Amino acid sequence: MKLYLMRHGEALSPQEDPERGLSNNGKFKIESVAKHLQQQDLTLQHVYHSTKKRAQQTAEIMAHIISPGITPVAHKNITPNDDPTLILAEINNWKEDTLITSHLPFIPNLMTLLTGKDAFLSAITFETGTIICLKKENNSVWEMEWATCPSEL
Repeated sequence: MKLYLMRHGEALSPQEDPERGLSNNGKFKIESVAKHLQQQDLTLQHVYHSTKKRAQQTAEIMAHIISPGITPVAHKNITPNDDPTLILAEINNWKEDTLITSHLPFIPNLMTLLTGKDAFLSAITFETGTIICLKKENNSVWEMEWATCPSEL
């Protein structure tokens, strides 16, 4: 099973959009990441996002391009400052490839919890649009397989 952790795309300022949806540049960069991953034959069976507009829009773009039959679902306990232990047992029971789109500091905190390695000490910048692939085989520990961000494409 693979778990993809993704930081939402670039958001508009609160003055431009009080709900902080994606900017045009943010949408473009998320589309670029999704198209790149689609070419790598990445597939998703589930897509979850936080309740914030920018994470929802990121999830929708990713699902539409990579797995058009998947409808992204809002998930509780994955907003910026949520405790990742609240979702840990659920994640460890998942059997199908899943994408979570969320925020800082939740994404690196969840990565640290799952892998046992401090995400902030990794070479990952966690810029907007960054996606990390974690893999777990047969009840083993989660291992990071790869990470990419829009500036690398």
